[in-house]
Amino acid sequence: MCSAPSPPKVVYQGPTRQEIREQEQSLDKYKNQMKKQANRFQNQLKKQIEYANAESEGLREQLEEGAATAATAAAQEQTGTYAATTTQAAVPIDAETTEALMKKEKPASGLRIGAAALPAATGTGLNIGV
Repeated sequence: MCSAPSPPKVVYQGPTRQEIREQEQSLDKYKNQMKKQANRFQNQLKKQIEYANAESEGLREQLEEGAATAATAAAQEQTGTYAATTTQAAVPIDAETTEALMKKEKPASGLRIGAAALPAATGTGLNIGV
């Protein structure tokens, strides 16, 4: 008749220890490559930032020199012919001056429409061909 139940047979069918070891070595190699690549990128980025900082420092110095030159030029202009003073002086020969604007004379308008010329009826003033 019926025999006593027997336990199931367990068979391991996963990767072998050698395959697991090879996968771990491959992952370690990948990690090392990523670290090297990240370090190279970080160094390159650091160099770019240093270069940009040096360039901006040079531009700042140029702007400061330009501002100093402009301030010196402005100070020298104040002592020239067109200096701003509180006393009235004769106008220099080359001075540009302005004159008061004159109104233009407009010709008289010749068109006049009289309000009483047309009778107040529906459609008056409209010439619409039907």
